[in-house]
Amino acid sequence: MQPSAQSVRTTLVSRSGACALARESSSLEEIALSAQRTNQGACTACSNSVKPFLLYSGCFEDRLYISSRPCSESGSNACEQWSSASGWIFSKNGGSNGDRYLCGNTNSGVCSCATCRYNNGVTCTRCSVGYLGVDGKSCNESCSGDTRRACTKVTEGSESIETSCRCVCKPTFYNSSETCTPCTDSCAVCKDGKSTGCQQCGPGKILNFSIASSESADCINQCSVGDDCEECGITIDGSRYCTRCKDSNMYPLNGVCFAGAQEDPYCTSKANGVCITCSSSAFLMNGGCYTTEYYPGSTIYDKQSNGKCEKTKEGYGISADGKLLECDPTCLACTAPGPGRCTRCPSDKLLKRASGAITGSCIDSNACVDGYYAYGDACLACATPGCKTCGHVSFCIECAGELFVSLDGQSCLEECTGDKVVGEVSGGVRRCWCERGFLPALDRSGCVLPTECPPDMPSCAAYDESGRCLLCAASGHNIQVDQRTCAEGCGTRASSNQGVCHKNS
Repeated sequence: MQPSAQSVRTTLVSRSGACALARESSSLEEIALSAQRTNQGACTACSNSVKPFLLYSGCFEDRLYISSRPCSESGSNACEQWSSASGWIFSKNGGSNGDRYLCGNTNSGVCSCATCRYNNGVTCTRCSVGYLGVDGKSCNESCSGDTRRACTKVTEGSESIETSCRCVCKPTFYNSSETCTPCTDSCAVCKDGKSTGCQQCGPGKILNFSIASSESADCINQCSVGDDCEECGITIDGSRYCTRCKDSNMYPLNGVCFAGAQEDPYCTSKANGVCITCSSSAFLMNGGCYTTEYYPGSTIYDKQSNGKCEKTKEGYGISADGKLLECDPTCLACTAPGPGRCTRCPSDKLLKRASGAITGSCIDSNACVDGYYAYGDACLACATPGCKTCGHVSFCIECAGELFVSLDGQSCLEECTGDKVVGEVSGGVRRCWCERGFLPALDRSGCVLPTECPPDMPSCAAYDESGRCLLCAASGHNIQVDQRTCAEGCGTRASSNQGVCHKNS
């Protein structure tokens, strides 16, 4: 609860964020908490009887939760030691114990701000939940105009969770005195409006790294075979980059031919216009060294070590010999360009892989049919020849054409054979099953004569001579892994085959 700057009535004062009566008939505790007060209902000092401290013209007890957060030691009518962890309060003068304000105060702070810092004015460092910050000056419920939402994420297990969000200028704009201002015509991302302030160029343009510093980088025409470059063999975001220089003493640095120095900080070995090995300050890609802090290297690498890119960001891959692999648009990661070479897909897609393959194509989950089954984030091929639909790698649910699903669900047969085994059509599916009066054994090795279940197995309709359930009482239920109970589904660690749950291998 945010303390009120002033009470609603002159007979009330602020006490630990709430209004308390301050009159002759008040309790001793209330009077002690409001030793001095103005005719506006605001305290100017607090008594020491219960160790309160003054904040926002009110008395706060250090034993209460809201008070213990900003103040770690109170006394003498004031907080003697403000908590260093309390980023949600600030002081205008830095010295007065009583001169403290909430970051979200509408008069002195930033409305809807959760944490802040003060230096000749309040800068909000984090907005309250549900609000987005724009450069520390305001917290809004949504981004508008030339701003867009930008969030920080952390990974917890398999989930990616947003921890904080703020409004930033859209691409092709930069922040100028809290106003999103367009970059120069050829610049896609910039830090200011100067031609040398560009951090990423638009299609057909690339950053000029003749001087290897983003502080002096401007946009120049994309690579063309000419004075310096012999090969323009790589295209990134619509712009061509050099992959081999004409001068054998030069090499491509961030896609632009660079002579380097005697002790080059980026390329440790070069020959014939390309770099052979890069230092730990860059990574090798298509004959050149690319730095991780500048574009385009910054948009490709995710993990770099010993002059090589070990892991790329979404949409890219790098081969073992350092060649850029621009993934198919449906992929997040790949081993080679083009369809069928994906190794990772977006969260709403499945990676469809052939049996034994490590790469595949990204498809919609409802497209995992006809010989394939969904398993985790993958769409895998059924192992049973002739199987049209399977629930797991070795469990066939429906066979193609006129074939029958075997009694154990692990093969597709032209005809059903075995003692008491017959072919039937159930729910449109051709399968091998048992004659009337018999049921498949739990391991589906044949047909057995069932027995009525005892009272301690209420979910089971029939069981075998060993006390194992053969048939569930409820339609659509599966015999569970314990072989004595029935329920819908099989849980997360088992799969159903012909109504029986089996542990996943």
